[in-house]
Amino acid sequence: MTKPFAAVLVVVCLASWCVPQTDKWQRVDKSDPLRGTSYSQFALDGKFLTPPKVATSDTPFFIVKCIPGGHKKVGGGYINGKLMDAYITVHGVVDRTPRGHVVVQYRLDDGKMHTEDWNIGSDGTAIFPPEIELNTVLYGHFTKHKEGTNPPTRKLVIGVDEYMGSEIVMQFDLPDPTEMADACGLLIRKQ
Repeated sequence: MTKPFAAVLVVVCLASWCVPQTDKWQRVDKSDPLRGTSYSQFALDGKFLTPPKVATSDTPFFIVKCIPGGHKKVGGGYINGKLMDAYITVHGVVDRTPRGHVVVQYRLDDGKMHTEDWNIGSDGTAIFPPEIELNTVLYGHFTKHKEGTNPPTRKLVIGVDEYMGSEIVMQFDLPDPTEMADACGLLIRKQ
């Protein structure tokens, strides 16, 4: 092996698979031409621990849409922005309850199991946490997060039953949510 080839191989190795990459919420500012509005979309890739039997993708996605801006006083601080929507694409059809929800089980940072009913997308391949559950997933508590208090959640392992199949299990390594939580009105800033 020549020295220049070896040097290139080391650089490629360090830049890609040899050094763990730090994930972050990927922000894309978008516009809605129908409504004439703008919003920010935050996305995070996850991984399947147990994939759907017929997956349409190798990667589940966690998407959060927000309208950033504004400034509203609340309980000794203020919030910016507003949550529009949050969902996880499962890439398999999930099983509905008779009430039209999906039973979701999840663990935060290898802690205790939570079991909740979440909404489900019309095609059955996405699950929608209510705002209270999004707060819990991001910070471990169901209220809006107060800046400078407990640290955010670092790992989410989540499972849902696949329609006519087994359980789909996904993991999301959660980076610092401060930018996203602030843009979505989920973070109470200090005065």
